[in-house]
Amino acid sequence: MDNKRISEIVEEEMMKQDANRYRDMRKTLTIPKSIADIIDGYCKHNFTADRLIMMAYRDYQEFNDWIIKDWVKNDNIARAYLAGKALGVDLVKVVEG
Repeated sequence: MDNKRISEIVEEEMMKQDANRYRDMRKTLTIPKSIADIIDGYCKHNFTADRLIMMAYRDYQEFNDWIIKDWVKNDNIARAYLAGKALGVDLVKVVEG
């Protein structure tokens, strides 16, 4: 195999890796609209994230079911959603479902 062919193979592989990195960067955190609406209902009060999440957990069965489905992941998504609201940026995409 000559050097030109090796260079082509290396370049192709690097392009594949770049495409995979780009695809991974485009993955976003998502939260169901119904859960975002519950969180938004508490945002008018000046609660800490801990208190807001615990109150929603206690008051809404739908939120309770969503959060316990994957406690660590969904708790972090709820916190990221709240952080984004506080910063005025969309860190978590709100989706139907």
